[in-house]
Amino acid sequence: MIAWLRALVKPVGNIHIQFINFRRNSLYKIEHTPAVFSMENVLNDSFDIQLRRIYIDDGAYRDGVYFYNPEEQKPVSFYDPTEDAPVHFYDGAELFSLDTDFVVTVPFGMSAAQEIRLRSIIDFYRLPDKTYNINIE
Repeated sequence: MIAWLRALVKPVGNIHIQFINFRRNSLYKIEHTPAVFSMENVLNDSFDIQLRRIYIDDGAYRDGVYFYNPEEQKPVSFYDPTEDAPVHFYDGAELFSLDTDFVVTVPFGMSAAQEIRLRSIIDFYRLPDKTYNINIE
């Protein structure tokens, strides 16, 4: 009779354990935000628990150089003598690929599966209009 009662209660115990784990994971997701320090904590908790070497930097932004039609009679300067540096020209597609809002630096090699998991975690926490790159040192 006791074995029969344990057989009836065992599935309820398993469901309770699954619920507790789901609740713990949900609370962890709710407690973390798209803020830089929060995303760094999540990534370090997932991939580098002891040394916590994963960090997030600002991305690189490039401004395009605009040309004018000859009819507009506007001056076009390609070289600024005060800065003593040439002006670099980029195609629109190049500017789009260079513009990233943040760069995630990971100081160790990752397998393909780990990189997919890293990207999925970043995509979950980042804001929809933010772009990023992953830099592996």
